[in-house]
Amino acid sequence: MPKPSSIKTAQILLYLKLILTATILLPVLPIPMIALIVILIAANLYAIHKRKRMWAFILALVTLYFTADIINLVLSFAIIVLLFTRSSRLYFLGDALPAAPAPAPETGEAVDAEGYTVDEEEDRDPASDELARGELTAEASDAEDRRNASAGASDAAVPSASSLRPNVKPSADPVVEIREAGAEDAAIVHGIMLEAFEEYRAAVPPSSALSETEESVREGLASKNESAAILSEDGIPAAIVRYRLEEDAIYFFRLSVRPARRKRGYARQLLEWIEMRGRSQGRELSRCKVRQSVSRNLVLYENMGYEITNQELVVRPEGSVKTLTMEKRLTNY
Repeated sequence: MPKPSSIKTAQILLYLKLILTATILLPVLPIPMIALIVILIAANLYAIHKRKRMWAFILALVTLYFTADIINLVLSFAIIVLLFTRSSRLYFLGDALPAAPAPAPETGEAVDAEGYTVDEEEDRDPASDELARGELTAEASDAEDRRNASAGASDAAVPSASSLRPNVKPSADPVVEIREAGAEDAAIVHGIMLEAFEEYRAAVPPSSALSETEESVREGLASKNESAAILSEDGIPAAIVRYRLEEDAIYFFRLSVRPARRKRGYARQLLEWIEMRGRSQGRELSRCKVRQSVSRNLVLYENMGYEITNQELVVRPEGSVKTLTMEKRLTNY
């Protein structure tokens, strides 16, 4: 997992202590004391890099004991506080978290990728949040077009994801719009999601997004158990995100961008829309879950101010998946 901001800040402060020791303290303290402090700081940096939690704490405390000036004293205290934050503890835990087996599915139930059990007879609760990589790629399927054609779909019908001309060359200055999706947009939402998550079909375990159906998406949107937003480029749907409002947060999942429309900042625009939506509904947090192995997602979210708040290992019959919960505060209090 990538380093949280607390760990990065602690490392920066340690480097700053090295600089101060070599400049301010060098004329004041004897050379053996300077050498000892430098060794302690270097060892602390190494312990953090190797995720040796206990050694990092001990070395930070020992460095504090040998601190001789007020500036380094403040820096040492700040480093110790940063090492005790929740995100730092999760970073040090790393791969050491125990596996929490997901309950075995019973008749009429399916277990999604995050290990939550949902009733298929009710509106599907899309609690799994393996996000497609930043802005994901896949090729559009012709099967949906053939199904629409055999069903006698007209040009005025709601377009499926595969009929949205994925290879149309984008204009130099496209008109980008984001709108709320309705139940009538289920084919678009489902189709773009399948394209984006196709690369996870060979993953262990495969993404649960691939087992969702257009009907389950339609039912979720119609029943208001979930909502979705569609980003269109020059009127052509290019990306989607699904979400639901929780008690304290707006919880988003299945962030998906069409193959021909990646690397245009659409994932970021959808995230900004989600955050604006959360604020307008009085929610304090924006929350998601992501596979730990998809580093590009983690970088995207961390760059937008999200922090890791929880980590879990979910065991499924097809294999295990490590997931991270990431949150961003939407309010200033």
